[in-house]
Amino acid sequence: MPARGPGDRAPWESFELTMEHLIRTPARPRGREVDGFTLLEVLVATTLMGVLLVVLLQVLTTALRAQETSVDQIRALLVAEKVLQESCETQALAAATYQGRDSGFDYLVQVSPQFEVSNPHINQLVRCSLIRVTVSWQRWGQAKSLALQTIRTAVQKKS
Repeated sequence: MPARGPGDRAPWESFELTMEHLIRTPARPRGREVDGFTLLEVLVATTLMGVLLVVLLQVLTTALRAQETSVDQIRALLVAEKVLQESCETQALAAATYQGRDSGFDYLVQVSPQFEVSNPHINQLVRCSLIRVTVSWQRWGQAKSLALQTIRTAVQKKS
């Protein structure tokens, strides 16, 4: 084996492990390169998520109420049309007021004659009447209503 000089050490022989080296070598780099979030960042993110959640719930609640209101109005309109059809078919279009209840909706029907024309040659009376149907209901403690009206004519034989 050839003789070695002071600088001729093998690589495994030059490594010195001292206690000072272990203590001074940080396990992680310091500064902005640290992984993870600070407490402040977590709190800000949580607050933003909470605010967004509250806004989203309010929007959904408003949308559901609007949908329920729309469904109520459609159902009230169907009831009003049904009552209006029945009034036009069964009434002689004489002055009358009556009320009732159908599918959870209250209704009021008002028939008021507008004019009459009689033809003496054919012994008939033509009556033109205004029919007004008002449907009402309660939703969230508030009274709601919807009104339909039409003018109908009826031909009757004179008595």
